[in-house]
Amino acid sequence: MTEDKREVESEKLLGISVVIPCLDEESSIGQAVEAAKQGIDKLGMGGEVIVVDNGCSDDSPRLARDAGARVVEEVHRGYGAALRRGFASARYDVLVMGDGDLTYDFDKLGDLVQPILDGEAEFVVGNRMNNIKPGAMPWLHRYIGNPLLSLVLRLMFHKHVVRDAHCGMRAITKRTYKQLGCVTTGMEFASEMVVRAIHCDVRMAERDIIYHPRVGESKLSSFRDGWRHLRFMMLHSPSTMLIFPGIFFWMLGLAMMLPLLFGSVVVEGRELDIHFMLMGGLFNIVGIQIITLGALAKAYAHLSGLREDWLVAFLYRKLTFERATLLALPLILLGLGLVLKIVIGWVAGGYGPLDASRPLFFGIICLVNGVQLAAASYIFSIMALPRHVDKLSYPGKTTGLPESR
Repeated sequence: MTEDKREVESEKLLGISVVIPCLDEESSIGQAVEAAKQGIDKLGMGGEVIVVDNGCSDDSPRLARDAGARVVEEVHRGYGAALRRGFASARYDVLVMGDGDLTYDFDKLGDLVQPILDGEAEFVVGNRMNNIKPGAMPWLHRYIGNPLLSLVLRLMFHKHVVRDAHCGMRAITKRTYKQLGCVTTGMEFASEMVVRAIHCDVRMAERDIIYHPRVGESKLSSFRDGWRHLRFMMLHSPSTMLIFPGIFFWMLGLAMMLPLLFGSVVVEGRELDIHFMLMGGLFNIVGIQIITLGALAKAYAHLSGLREDWLVAFLYRKLTFERATLLALPLILLGLGLVLKIVIGWVAGGYGPLDASRPLFFGIICLVNGVQLAAASYIFSIMALPRHVDKLSYPGKTTGLPESR
């Protein structure tokens, strides 16, 4: 039987596939598998428990098999890599994910799955924040990290269904999961699922769950993993995080500079002079840098498959490097012309006092803006060249995905 035929048949199987990523969880994995089997039995449906061996050095895989799980191996380290491997191996059409450290009540997975079975949702995320047992979540995560990152996600993507965006216990239909097209391999996989579900207009729901103290050693790194989630959200929303703020500062800089181009200005009895113009120039330069970084982030997200961006696709069809450079050329020539004119005049005048500092500074700003746009358009164009990253090799390392956890 071909792989495609097996995939079609698997989608017809109404049941639950519980996927548990595992990295050295021998003290708890057996109990987690038993609880997941109980949860499936309570629903009265077909089901399976898949434990993904993500490089275990202990007895976790054997204990999982003994408890009745199907163990698959994922050689590339990472939370996302393990879950993606488990989802790809699932035989049933409802996927449930959760950790193997006994923090989640797998025997109550029916509460999480029910909105899907009732046709109310395609993706259900657990919410731990109302039922955290003593010692289950560090103070920093409970009151700062998780609430702040979840708030940022809601504000950036204008979706208020999910209040615990990093809860690791979730349920999703296999068809919906395939629609998301997740690609990350590390802890940011949790954010990617939610962000892509928002972009794909997936029907989402949230259900309260109990969060227990974990058994065994935690693999989380608070600041590193928190930054990875934030970095991923920024990559998925470069317009909000970079381009719009950049435009604001760029225009603010112009508004501060232009009135001072030919002399000082008095506003409500206060004289604004060259120092105010210098501040405006600084805002303008920072603004154009942020704008171009945001545009490059949008291009990277589009080209790498993180999200489809119609504007980037349009620009790649219509705006070649040469055309983009022509758009930047007037700024470069204007700036270069002003600077050369003033410098040549200064030299011809015997290096006397320079009384053209305002137009000189404005010319420098024009030159910087033009060069920044031209350089960004160059990077923008070469990013679309064919890439074969998977074929690269490094001394002492194997090819493939980098390790991430």
